[in-house]
Amino acid sequence: MNHPVHVCIATGQNAANLIPLEQLEAQEVWILQTPSMRDGAKNLETVLRREGRSVKRLDFDDSSPRAIEDSAQSVAEQLDGRHVILHATGGTKLMVLALRDGLRLVETGTGKLDILYAETHKQQIDWLGSDARTEAMADVLDLRQMLLVQGYRIEGDSRHAETQQRASARADISRDMGENAERYGRSFSALATLASRAVESNDARDLTQFFQYAPGGSFGALVQKAHDKGLLRWDSEDSITFADSDCARYFAGGWLEEFVFLKLTGLVKPSRFSSNLRITSANNNVPNEIDAMLVHRNRALLIECKTGRQTKAQDAIYKLSQLRQQLGGSVATALYLSAQPVDAAVLQRAKEYKIEVLAAAEVSKLVGFLKQWLNG
Repeated sequence: MNHPVHVCIATGQNAANLIPLEQLEAQEVWILQTPSMRDGAKNLETVLRREGRSVKRLDFDDSSPRAIEDSAQSVAEQLDGRHVILHATGGTKLMVLALRDGLRLVETGTGKLDILYAETHKQQIDWLGSDARTEAMADVLDLRQMLLVQGYRIEGDSRHAETQQRASARADISRDMGENAERYGRSFSALATLASRAVESNDARDLTQFFQYAPGGSFGALVQKAHDKGLLRWDSEDSITFADSDCARYFAGGWLEEFVFLKLTGLVKPSRFSSNLRITSANNNVPNEIDAMLVHRNRALLIECKTGRQTKAQDAIYKLSQLRQQLGGSVATALYLSAQPVDAAVLQRAKEYKIEVLAAAEVSKLVGFLKQWLNG
């Protein structure tokens, strides 16, 4: 066999294993799995097999130093005479040292040993040994790969043609609301409250809702624009009728997600992002929803969109921080995007969890934020 065999140690953050495998176009991969990392090994195997690569999973006993040495020796004996590339990114230091010492046996014959370390924070791959060098990490992961290697599968998203057509049809009003969030202010909350009532009801008569006060000024202009676009009917001074339940969902909060979708469409490759993303954990079938997620230079950005009153903002911040770690790992970023102002307590919680926040007037700065992240 002329191609090398890549030996990886499964971890809970397998993107660091997958990136060099993709970059080096690995044909044959051996995944070492400790008892606590069987799920991680399975996730990495799933991605690689879907791409037609040869994959072998081997149990690795890490219960004691002696067990680690014995396991490393067993791996080395199976690779005698082969060109081996050891991925030293995963596992404990003791495991890596034992594997390095054991695999040196392949060099006593006709084999060869190379060692690499993927430094995702620095976006580089370091090679150790006789040809020590550093090479830039290529931009190889798309959204599907990032989710699969973390143990999640996509159940649905906004990339379907019908969804995109709806977003395009009301793009003008979405952009207007997003780019002029400061001017509309509390109007978003008033409109979202009425729309939510219509969505929560199964009675078509509830598509008609009543304002506490008749819309005027910029809010009145917004309602008139929505009327002109056919998204709702402005029946009287203080009442509106949403065109259908989809339009009600749009004003209940979907418009901000579509605003994000429209901005991403102009900045990111289609395979690298999605909105209204519904995912399920492959290991326990637990579902989750993400308003928007994109992957660029092997890093993930998750976006949570809020348009109504921020009654449970701190809970949302916490959940977003958890999803960021589960889906993107330590190099991922999360953004809390709110059409309404957020108070000091929420900003403090976001700071504690290292969540970025754009609120109220700052929504119009979304494109600048995205460009800065993409270039970071």
